[in-house]
Amino acid sequence: MFTALLSLVFCLTAVFPVAAVQPTAKDLVLVAIKNFDLGMDKGFYQKSQGEGTLEVTRFDGSLKKIIGDYSGATIKYLVHLDDAQKAMKFSYDTDIKGMAHEGDIYLQDDKVMLTKDLFLLLQDFGVDAFENSSFSLTEAPEYMYLADPQLEAVWDQMSSYQNGKLPVEYTELLAFLVEVIPDECFSLSTSKVTMRLNQDDLVNTVVNLLTKMTNESERVAEILVSANAYSFEQMGMDPAEMKREIAAGLASMTIPSREEIQAVTSLIEVNDFTYEYSLLPGGPKTFNVDLGFKTPDGLLEGALSIAVDVAGKSDNLEGSYRMAGQFNDSNGPQVDVDYKSEFSYSDTVAHADSTVNVMVKDNTSGELLLDLGLAGGSISEVNTSLALDVPELTADNSLNITALIPTTGTSVTNEQVVEPPSLDLVVNGVAIEAKSGFGKQGEIAVPARAVLEQLGYRVEWVQPNEIRVLSDEQNISLFIDRKNYTVNGAEKNLYTSSYLEAGRAMVPLSFLTAELNAGIDIAAPNLVITTK
Repeated sequence: MFTALLSLVFCLTAVFPVAAVQPTAKDLVLVAIKNFDLGMDKGFYQKSQGEGTLEVTRFDGSLKKIIGDYSGATIKYLVHLDDAQKAMKFSYDTDIKGMAHEGDIYLQDDKVMLTKDLFLLLQDFGVDAFENSSFSLTEAPEYMYLADPQLEAVWDQMSSYQNGKLPVEYTELLAFLVEVIPDECFSLSTSKVTMRLNQDDLVNTVVNLLTKMTNESERVAEILVSANAYSFEQMGMDPAEMKREIAAGLASMTIPSREEIQAVTSLIEVNDFTYEYSLLPGGPKTFNVDLGFKTPDGLLEGALSIAVDVAGKSDNLEGSYRMAGQFNDSNGPQVDVDYKSEFSYSDTVAHADSTVNVMVKDNTSGELLLDLGLAGGSISEVNTSLALDVPELTADNSLNITALIPTTGTSVTNEQVVEPPSLDLVVNGVAIEAKSGFGKQGEIAVPARAVLEQLGYRVEWVQPNEIRVLSDEQNISLFIDRKNYTVNGAEKNLYTSSYLEAGRAMVPLSFLTAELNAGIDIAAPNLVITTK
């Protein structure tokens, strides 16, 4: 609930008030949400470029003795956005503990393309993305890529931002949250609108929220499904069916009593929760929050504070953010985090400077575990003549690393990408005559009967489209061209469906790793599958 409210008010710092006829303060806020204006040049979301630096200004504590001194480490970066191509480029240049790296990351359509230096950088710090594979980075082509249809949502949202608006599902969510806040929390003067919550208001807000979710279950279901449409589609779920299920669940939800809600919210102390914005164009907008929390036994406690100040119009917009948090476990660590940022927009140029400070102590020993300081600065500008040069992937210069790092939900849809060759199969040390395949969504698949029987399972084909996989502990049913399957009667979903190829049923590798706990190792030209 608090996360939702914080998100609501944080977003509203960019809202410019809209006049209404004899409005209440709450009416003004709801109208402002409907007419949400980001308050900056739309070119930042069309064609723009930026550069920045992040530096470790302080690194101390016992962690320094374990992993070394990262003081002075820097990352310089360049960002280019060309929405006309649905493309973004992120170039980096790092100097960390005397080790230098530079590389590029591209996002285009539904695909993320990486130069292999990123993996070399990770290896320098003990992280090997290919540790479970015989694949060698020295033999890798220039580019490696992953694809995921959910990335298309980035470009759908970008079109909303270009119009100075939030996506519709977000404005609907914000409006819903404002509606549950009690009317008496809003006040209106000749120059500003104020929203202020105290401890009692928190209880009333939670009561209103739960009641409204039950009474308007279909509206809530519509908001939730719209905001997560891509995720549901990739999980093989019908959005309409999801709406019905969510609405039915909310409508039958049992609402806790006011006393129960009050008992829970008493663990949160509302010292300040105030949002104000000027009715004058370009006038100041402020948001201040000061919350404390504790567990019933008092062993854990903490605090969260946020301060936001924004003023000006798109040709001269300035502001600052500060967020500070503390978590204190009397029998464990004490964590203090402080983030500060100042920013400005002047027509088509934006500046930002930020600092982060983190301190971690062990309460039992008094030992300083970490004292970290970060400082960053950036400048961005609209560049209408920008033409981003995105690499064209071919079989010679690129590799689909989905085959090397199985990633839930990844797929390949770009027609210019050439499918990788089939791999010879070795299952529990035995070479299989059949070879691997390549599913419609970019994941390696293997012949069900040949591979699963070698892994110790019984495999049956049940007309017209069922693959039954049996063992003493499991009874699994998969279905051709369907992402849903069952395990001992419980329904689950694949991200890549099984399919038929030359009369053989093919199942994706992710099914083997998720349900059969199989080990996968690619040592071209072999795909090695073992029982763990």
